[in-house]
Amino acid sequence: MLLEEYRGRGHLLVKVSANRFISSRIETIRNEVKAETQRLRERTLNKLEEIFKVAAKVARGEIRHQRIKGKMAPIKLDQRKRWVRVAEHIAKTMNSIASNIDEKEIQAQLNELERLVNEANANPKDGKPKTI
Repeated sequence: MLLEEYRGRGHLLVKVSANRFISSRIETIRNEVKAETQRLRERTLNKLEEIFKVAAKVARGEIRHQRIKGKMAPIKLDQRKRWVRVAEHIAKTMNSIASNIDEKEIQAQLNELERLVNEANANPKDGKPKTI
């Protein structure tokens, strides 16, 4: 119990145990952070899973064309190989997020994913990456 009652000089005094109060609040915050972190992790993993599915379809050849400068162009074999790397990186990122929620590490992995996607979207004619 956080509050302790004492009788002194004819008055009822309530003394708060600072250690118990602080411990209780820390535990409450820890539980709230854990719940929020779990929700964030779940939302992030769901979004990455959607991206993974598309990357895997491109890599397997189920998606055969991409839009480049407003025109549809076939996806070549070397581009499919790059999409395999994209899918692989997404899987690693998902695995990392499932076990760790370090924001800086996740941001770094998402930056690398963006770089790989840009590389995979490179125009096969000039090799210049297209930014997403």
